[in-house]
Amino acid sequence: MMRKTRTDHDNVIHILRGLKSDDWIKRQEAVSRISHIKDADLLIDLMCHLPHEKWYIREMVAAGIRSITNPDLAVSLMYGLMSEDVCIRNACARALGVMRCTEAEDLLKKAVEDPDSRVRKTARTSLDLIKECSRS
Repeated sequence: MMRKTRTDHDNVIHILRGLKSDDWIKRQEAVSRISHIKDADLLIDLMCHLPHEKWYIREMVAAGIRSITNPDLAVSLMYGLMSEDVCIRNACARALGVMRCTEAEDLLKKAVEDPDSRVRKTARTSLDLIKECSRS
């Protein structure tokens, strides 16, 4: 298990406050901060906070996750594939496919059997992207 630091917690709180702002620009900036996360522990900490958040906060976090392209976050995204939240599983499946993460193939194959049809479709698309990359 990865160790959470005080800084991770503070950064998660900062992101969540931005997502809850009445100011649209601050909400967009918070989503952008998620897409530019560089610390795997921070991403996991953020995902761990989501079960207590409203659906629209989880959707905004998912939007940020879908834009992640940093391969250093692959382990955190694979962790997110096991989330109870459908939109987080779907976002993580997409990000792993876009970054052509071959290490995630087994988990994505399991996600093809996900109870949610969107996650199943995204997992299939991500597996196709990974296969395309290995053929080239």
